[in-house]
Amino acid sequence: MSGYLDIGDPIMLCNQCQTMMWYGERMLKHRHGTNPKFRLCCGNGKVQLPLLQTPPSLLQYLLFDNHSIDSRKFQQNIRIYNMMFAFTSPGAKLDNSINDGRGPPTIRIQGQPYHRIESLLPMPIKQPKFTQLYIYDIEHEIQNRLQTVKYV
Repeated sequence: MSGYLDIGDPIMLCNQCQTMMWYGERMLKHRHGTNPKFRLCCGNGKVQLPLLQTPPSLLQYLLFDNHSIDSRKFQQNIRIYNMMFAFTSPGAKLDNSINDGRGPPTIRIQGQPYHRIESLLPMPIKQPKFTQLYIYDIEHEIQNRLQTVKYV
């Protein structure tokens, strides 16, 4: 077997954490046991994550109530809301030539990734962005944040 997964490999559950794994991802590939051990998920039981706590009631409502208009809007725009509260934005030169429509999109970065921070004060005639949204013109900070977002 080469270092690549065979898509025909059966899916198995890790005995330690119950994560679904491909048979080809087992630790000892030279053995063909019926009870393989896996390292990629929990390190064969070395890593144990606590169960997630129940979110506050408002957040639970927004995340999981699929019958509510508020909840659906929140779920559709959650990435935008997250970006609005970010102090920086990631930047990189992306190479999209490997995405030919056959499979999930892949991100390939050319060069080094960086953060777009900008100065603390906006340039004249430009809208504030990034950290500027929090410290510049606090009377209009919500409107400034909304102007930076393009709704679909």
